[in-house]
Amino acid sequence: MFRQQHIDQSVDEVFDLIIIGGGITGAGIFLRAAQRGLKALLLDKGDFAIGTSSRSSKLIHGGLRYLAYFQIKMVHEGLYEREHLLKLYPHLVRPQAFFMPVYHSWVNRLKFSIGLTGYDMLQGKGLMPKHISIPRDEIKIRFGQITHDDLKGGFVYYDARTNDARLTNEVIQQGVKLGGVAINYMNVQGFKEENGAIKSVECIDTLNKRAISFNGKLITSATGVWTDQLLNKLAPQEKAVMKPSKGIHVIVSGDYFPRDTVLILPSDEGDGRFIWCVPWEDNLNVIGTTDTDFSGDIDQMYTTAEEVDYLLNAVNKYLSTAKLSHNDVLSVYAGLRPLLNDFDEENESTSRSRDYDIWWSKPNFATIAGGKLTSFLSMADSIMNEIAEKKIFDHMTDQPIDQPPAKLQIPPYPIYQILRDIYGDENTLLIKEIIDQDRSTGFRIDIKYRYLKAEFIFFIRYQHAVTLDDIFTRRTLISYNMKDWDEALIDAACDIFRTELHWSEDEVTKQKTSYRKSWDEMHTWK
Repeated sequence: MFRQQHIDQSVDEVFDLIIIGGGITGAGIFLRAAQRGLKALLLDKGDFAIGTSSRSSKLIHGGLRYLAYFQIKMVHEGLYEREHLLKLYPHLVRPQAFFMPVYHSWVNRLKFSIGLTGYDMLQGKGLMPKHISIPRDEIKIRFGQITHDDLKGGFVYYDARTNDARLTNEVIQQGVKLGGVAINYMNVQGFKEENGAIKSVECIDTLNKRAISFNGKLITSATGVWTDQLLNKLAPQEKAVMKPSKGIHVIVSGDYFPRDTVLILPSDEGDGRFIWCVPWEDNLNVIGTTDTDFSGDIDQMYTTAEEVDYLLNAVNKYLSTAKLSHNDVLSVYAGLRPLLNDFDEENESTSRSRDYDIWWSKPNFATIAGGKLTSFLSMADSIMNEIAEKKIFDHMTDQPIDQPPAKLQIPPYPIYQILRDIYGDENTLLIKEIIDQDRSTGFRIDIKYRYLKAEFIFFIRYQHAVTLDDIFTRRTLISYNMKDWDEALIDAACDIFRTELHWSEDEVTKQKTSYRKSWDEMHTWK
């Protein structure tokens, strides 16, 4: 269902719940609301997952390093949720081995051993194997990419990885299938009140520059680092509730690193941090991340040369087979972690809690803020249970019992088996329907990339893609891989949008200009 149809069916509706913020937290609440029988509307001022939820380290994990700050409850919840997501989204959340070499000190080796043992204990009888210790001689054989000077041994343990933006959009797609309405590029301007409660959410459609009002019985803010911005539209706030931290990532070819293992390397700055080299899709590797307090404009974030060098220097210190330079960088991205403000000025971002909080500013306006990608369903359950306790809705059902996706009959051709591994059974059949309707959509959009034309059409029809950036950056990995601007590829994508969304030539020009700005930000640093 296309975006305009969602808007048209919503303007005269009174929703049980309006969720503001289409990142992974809002997506989870949207799904849970639909599963529990509520009429739900999800709004975002940009594309879904355009903020933190497409700019993470791509990991689903308990958070091993948080044990050092004694955040035991949060780590335990993360490990439980990791197991949950592995079962619910097996094509998107995958088991992942992590290798941590230990240099310089046998004391460090002992500390890591103790920490990993605690991590295993908190995991319990999960799907993942327990950690193992690897002696120096075996590391030389298995991990030839790294230097072995002053190496004391190492460890392999297990967590999971994901495609964060695709996970967010698939969760939203599930909510829409259950009757929810999701609209991106809908910027909240303010609220109308009646008898001390919120009656409607006043928005501007940023694509059509049109004012639209949506009516709802309950409103939830899941706006992450934009929480303070939204709360100030509700009422002026005395103190900021969020204190985000900035993290940047560098994308390089996967050829430099182990293809099946995350490589964890110490920082080169002596700051006690570690750098993750994460194997990703399309033979890419994500190197990250920095962690610095951020107090600038959250809508204007850039990667600096100093941040890029911080990551490359750490990796180069321990790589024996190659030394990465700026020329090896395919793309970069910067994101903000939605950390709660603990009002302790001495606390650096690395030591502040990754936990979340829920509070009510009005009788029918709740905010959820903080938290981690891994725990998005647990966060959604928490706020839905708070709503249930208010006993507003007679038709609200009990908390759902999640079931793994059903196995469907997929044609035994290699192309559909590949798609099944990427999109799961149900969405593979939707893509197959598109190909069955027009065989030409079964060809690649461009020989340099693996994506079919039918996948682009699927993103438009079923996952709310309405701009070039939506597809190239958040529903595929083309922006990350396209080191040089590719006019022919852009034109091929525009042809699909002309057919599906009836773009005019003026719209094509506008979209190309907008995407070029976004692409430039991913391929330059200051």
